[in-house]
Formats: sequence, structure tokens, C-alpha cells
Amino acid sequence: MSQHFLLTAAARTVSLKQILRMEEAEAWTVFCTIRWPETDGVPVCPHCDCSTCWRCPRPNGAPRFRCSACRRDFSPTSGTLFAFHKLEIRDYLAAVVIFCDEVKGKAALALSRDLDVQYKTAFVVRRESRLIGVVRMNST
Repeated sequence: MSQHFLLTAAARTVSLKQILRMEEAEAWTVFCTIRWPETDGVPVCPHCDCSTCWRCPRPNGAPRFRCSACRRDFSPTSGTLFAFHKLEIRDYLAAVVIFCDEVKGKAALALSRDLDVQYKTAFVVRRESRLIGVVRMNST
């Protein structure tokens, strides 16, 4: 009989405790390694799939990259559900972990209390986290 995914070691790679203790720069690093696992977090242009990119961060310190082939700017969230986000990336990672670790999902009201955000924000984050959770469960 096979073991439930949440009981395996693969499900315990990133815990909520680890994410909540991270600084924003560390959270971006974790997000980049999850976003580009085949290059171990090295950015790949979402427009032309070129892996030769250099850093050109925003004035507020948010990560930004420029592709050397097509000369377009992009962020680690470009082309994902988290593009044009307003929350910190650490909050999004925490929401994904909270939702994926729950057996039957997480209510938006409970998620809004956990992340200290409005209900509407939690509803949208919950929907995005559910989509990522489905991808995560199907990839194993």
C-alpha cells in the first residue's frame, strides 16, 4: 500500500516555520529555485527561454532581470499567477504551504486570519494556491 503524499519526505521540503522566519531576499531565492528548478534558480527569460540574463533590480530592491537575447525585463513572477502581486513574496509562499499542507484545503476566512489580510485578498490567494497545489500534487 502506498503512503499518502503528505506523509512522505518530499512533502516536507519547505515548512511554514521556515518561510515565516525568512527575510524577503531569502524568500525570493526560494521562489526562484521553485520557479526554475532545472537551472537551480538561475533565471530563464519567459519570452524567449534564454538563460543568459543579468540582474537589474528595482529601486525598492525587488528582483528584476534583463534578457541578453531579447533585451526584455522580467521578474521571477512574470508569467505566473503571482505576476503584478502586491503582497510580499513570503506571504504568497506561506499561503501555498498552508494550502498544500491542509488535507481538504483551507477556507478563505481562516487564511485571511492566518496571513492578516482582507477576505478578498485571501480569496484570490487561496484560488491561486489551489491551482499550485493541484500542479504540485500532479507532479509527484
